[in-house]
Amino acid sequence: MDSGAVPYTVSVDRMASGDHACLGFDSHRARWAVRAAFTEAGLLQGERVILFVGPGTTPGKAAARLADHGVPAAQALRDERLLVINETPGYDPERGFDAESRAATWLDFTENANVMGFSGLRAVGDMSWALEPGVDHEELIDYETGLTPLFADIGFTAICEYDRRLFPPELMCRVGASHPTEVLQSLDALHITRTGTILHLAGNADLATREQFDTELRRSLGGPGPPPRLVDLTALSFIDAHCATTLIRLAAGLPATARLAVHCPATHARVLRLCGAGEVRQLTLYVEAGW
Repeated sequence: MDSGAVPYTVSVDRMASGDHACLGFDSHRARWAVRAAFTEAGLLQGERVILFVGPGTTPGKAAARLADHGVPAAQALRDERLLVINETPGYDPERGFDAESRAATWLDFTENANVMGFSGLRAVGDMSWALEPGVDHEELIDYETGLTPLFADIGFTAICEYDRRLFPPELMCRVGASHPTEVLQSLDALHITRTGTILHLAGNADLATREQFDTELRRSLGGPGPPPRLVDLTALSFIDAHCATTLIRLAAGLPATARLAVHCPATHARVLRLCGAGEVRQLTLYVEAGW
């Protein structure tokens, strides 16, 4: 069954404990960059990290690829803080997707991590096995949908990797919708969407994405249609002074009676205030708790 909900898009560094995310990628280099950022975040938080990889990716090769991105993976492998596994947990080619077996598998991984003193557990799973003959894609969608409440309940943070070059577009849309969260495949990307009166931003607003940021915010806030009432920056990893100033100037250009709320982490609120947000009566900052 398809979820029907629109996934919440985030950069990998803004994933929360218990998130079940889909990564649609079209570059192995980009995939390893996401894997590295995900692994590094887990290791820094004292979590155990598991990479469920495809055939041919040995622990040594995985450690080398992660090391290319500055992650001390070889030591993490020796300490068993990082595991690299070539298998497909939760799926049996003869029995298909078994819900009870699936739940037991992930519960066992989580309990083992807790017993060993880790603060949590996170995993990345290469989903290329789902293209093998005999895999029922309807069952795959149900499988993915069913993982979301399970992972949220046990605090297991997971990314399911789907190669867009291999999976049919229709199936990619369905597996994406079966996850509540979508991870940006580029660490330098900016993703902007509008839902009703809310403008959502994810990724990075910096030199690399400055032109896109300026263009899309001017279209939303200075265009002929009604402007959004809320700009949601909670999924934005970084905002530089230029982009913060652009947002403030556009807010100041709204009618005097208009009000624009900005929901953001404390780090972003600090940048916005330094750039003059407090001087714009149309603009109100709401700081996200815990950031």
